[in-house]
Amino acid sequence: MDSHLHNPLSASGTDGREERGDRTAQALLESARSAFAVHGFAGASVRDIAGDAGVNPSLVRYHFGSKEGLYRRVLDSAMEGLRERLLAAAAQPGAPRQRIHRVIGLYLEHLASQRDIPRLIQRALLNREPYLRELVSNYLQPLLQALKPFIATPLHPRLGSLEDVIISMFGAIIAPFLYEPLLVDLFDRDVLSERALEKRRRHIEALVDLTLDELLHHPGA
Repeated sequence: MDSHLHNPLSASGTDGREERGDRTAQALLESARSAFAVHGFAGASVRDIAGDAGVNPSLVRYHFGSKEGLYRRVLDSAMEGLRERLLAAAAQPGAPRQRIHRVIGLYLEHLASQRDIPRLIQRALLNREPYLRELVSNYLQPLLQALKPFIATPLHPRLGSLEDVIISMFGAIIAPFLYEPLLVDLFDRDVLSERALEKRRRHIEALVDLTLDELLHHPGA
C-alpha cells in the first residue's frame, strides 16, 4: 500500500496548523479593529478581543507579540490596502481630473467596505497614539507626493494652498463616515447607503472639476 495514504500531512506538506493559524490571526485582527475603533488602544481588552474572535487570549501574544503589536498590525492592515489602491489609481493613464476621480471613487469604496477604519484612525488621533508618526511617514506621505503633480500650476488665491485643497477634499470624503449618527439624525436618512455614497462621489467630483476649472481660467493669478 502506498505510504502516502498513511501520511497525516496534507498534500501541501502541512497538517493544517498553518492554515488554522492564519484564520486565527485574521479573526483576531478583525475583532481588534472593531475594539480599537470603539475603545481606543488603552480601553480595548485583549481578553475581550480574543473572546470575540473565539480564541484563547494567549494567542494574541503568539501571533502578534503583544497588545501593542496587534494594534500596530491593525493600523498597518487598514492603511496598506488603501495606500496601494490609491497609488495604483493615481498612476493609471488619463487626464488629471479623470485620475483624481478614480482616486475619489476608490477611497469612498474602500471606506464603505471597511467602516471601522475612519473611527480607528480618529481614535488614534484623539488619543495621540505614538504610532501615528509612522503612519504618516509610511502611508500618508507617499499619497501626498502622488497627488502633487496633479496641480502643477500655482493655485488661485481664493483656493489657498495645495494643502488647503487636499484637506478640503479629504474632509468631504471622510466626514459622512465619522459623523454618521449625527448626520442620520440631522437629515433623517442613511448617509452611507449605496445611493448616498454615489451622490457623495458625484458631489466631490464636481468640487474637483470646479477647482481645476478655476486653475485653468486663472493660472498663477
